[in-house]
Amino acid sequence: MTLPWRHLLRTLCLETSFPRMPKKCPSLSLGAFWTSGTKLSLHTKPRMPPCDFTPERYQSLAYSRVLDMHKKHFSPVQTAYFSEPLLLHQGHMEWLFDYQGNRYLDFFSGIVTVSVGHCHPKVNAVAQKQMGCLWHTSALFFHPQIHAYAEKLSALLPEPLKIIFLVNSGSEANDLAMMMARAHSNNMDVISFRGGYHGSSPYTLSLSNVGSYRMTLSSGTGCQSVSFEI
Repeated sequence: MTLPWRHLLRTLCLETSFPRMPKKCPSLSLGAFWTSGTKLSLHTKPRMPPCDFTPERYQSLAYSRVLDMHKKHFSPVQTAYFSEPLLLHQGHMEWLFDYQGNRYLDFFSGIVTVSVGHCHPKVNAVAQKQMGCLWHTSALFFHPQIHAYAEKLSALLPEPLKIIFLVNSGSEANDLAMMMARAHSNNMDVISFRGGYHGSSPYTLSLSNVGSYRMTLSSGTGCQSVSFEI
């Protein structure tokens, strides 16, 4: 079976619609096609997932004002890479809405993050409940929910990986992993594959082998890059 990936993805990424007259149509499920035996061809028209959500009316800063504030107060490296940056207003599940009410199917889902959908009702309800109970405290004190989370997370891991050390980001996790490996082995050498991204902290930059993240600065010692071939 031949799947028109390039045509399908291009169509889905570019298609937008105005939310005042939402259209309901069957969701795009490749699994359904595989199990049903339906053959896809270059003439197959992709279908958008349903959306019965109407965003709130945008009443915040004017678009020109946002552009001016970004230019004055943000680092130039934080560019949107577009001639007309997208000003998002609201999200619902797999959909995003801009300040003009245009609707977009989100294939991006943030940067190096796993998304369960924008403003998922179940996630919102649990988050609001926890925020109303206890927002933040030190790791010096215990709280039942973090222990329940650690138990569920460890249940997904094979033996002997049953110890959980929670951190704030992937860069911090890789920092910790390098430090623990070196402390345990008394060795400094670490091998990473070329083209791999492992974080942008000073410590993990020595592991990341992506040109746009490489700087003419000393970012660590003992890290060697090798080619990865299958």
